[in-house]
Amino acid sequence: MAGSSNVSLKQQRDELLLNLSELSKACPLHRLNPEDCPLFPLRQMKPPQRNRWLKSLNEEDLSYLASYHHVCMSIRLESRLAASD
Repeated sequence: MAGSSNVSLKQQRDELLLNLSELSKACPLHRLNPEDCPLFPLRQMKPPQRNRWLKSLNEEDLSYLASYHHVCMSIRLESRLAASD
């Protein structure tokens, strides 16, 4: 049972890394690099540096960045919807 738990944790980490790797290229909302984003300095790095940096993070930091992105995206989408009313 512990083996399957480890596989699932590895899969979660791999998925987080894949998602954050995409986010490290640009904000998916407008394809820019907003200065108020915690990924701003990361996006200024070359791809190999970005990947090394992301892989060096622990699960808590990876989860924080993913959660921050989801909250930020929701707020920006809601703001856009409110502005279009």
